[in-house]
Amino acid sequence: MKPIMFRRKSVCMGDDVNNGPYTIKMPDSATLGDLLNVVLHGGNGNDWPIPYTGADSFWVIKTNIGKIADIYTDSMGEWHIDSCDIGKDTKLSTLDIEWVFGDRG
Repeated sequence: MKPIMFRRKSVCMGDDVNNGPYTIKMPDSATLGDLLNVVLHGGNGNDWPIPYTGADSFWVIKTNIGKIADIYTDSMGEWHIDSCDIGKDTKLSTLDIEWVFGDRG
């Protein structure tokens, strides 16, 4: 799999220190759900995952192929990932994702 560039919105001035592009490298067997977990939790080259900003925070995950997911916390602070039109079990190798951007919803 080719590298996927990742960026996200900063949540505060102190967060800006780590603001930069990160290269995510996923294994050939990876699925969209695997990529979304890396966006949320970090790893595979992503050192700047989606931050916890309190209950009821909301992020929209956009790519060069369109919006792929909403990532949010509920009133109890638990994370949820809802993929949009593409199933989480879809192999990344069948998608032409070149970049991912985490935007505040």
